[in-house]
Amino acid sequence: MNKLTTLIACSTLTLAGIAHASTPIQLSLPGVNLPSSNQVEGARASFLYGRTGQVKGIDLPVFALSDVNSFTGLQLGIFFGAGRVRDQFQGVAINAVNWHDGQDRGVNLGFVNLTNNVQGLNWGAVNIARGNALANVGFVNYAERTSFQIGFVNATKHLDGLQIGLANYAENGIFPILPLINFKKSF
Repeated sequence: MNKLTTLIACSTLTLAGIAHASTPIQLSLPGVNLPSSNQVEGARASFLYGRTGQVKGIDLPVFALSDVNSFTGLQLGIFFGAGRVRDQFQGVAINAVNWHDGQDRGVNLGFVNLTNNVQGLNWGAVNIARGNALANVGFVNYAERTSFQIGFVNATKHLDGLQIGLANYAENGIFPILPLINFKKSF
């Protein structure tokens, strides 16, 4: 009886270790990841909706929202794909919507970029950044703090750089609202 209990315990621990190991390829559907690993090091495709923990490599949301905690690599939305990263993003995201809640390092190209603390570039029709955004290029740009914005309408609470657009608003500016160019540099 004791040997059987030991065998069952060892088998359970071995299978649990395999279940939590990373996988090179994953297919995500609403509520299902095939295989069920929470870590992907390679390629992942999501259809409609897919949620996993960590992706390193390429992520392909196909007419889907890809939802991950941590991402490193290339995220390429196909047919209105969208990408949500909850904690850390590093790489290039090309999606209809990029929704990044945590720290962001890299380039976000999308129709709408909803980001937080971007050390890199947001390029889209609408760019909204909570926290700091190094650079925003689009029709409408908003960032709590920024160094560079170019678009038709630019707005920020704290500008430490340059805004170029038809309407520029910087709450901390000498003149908060200026057409064409607004500049503020802290020394």
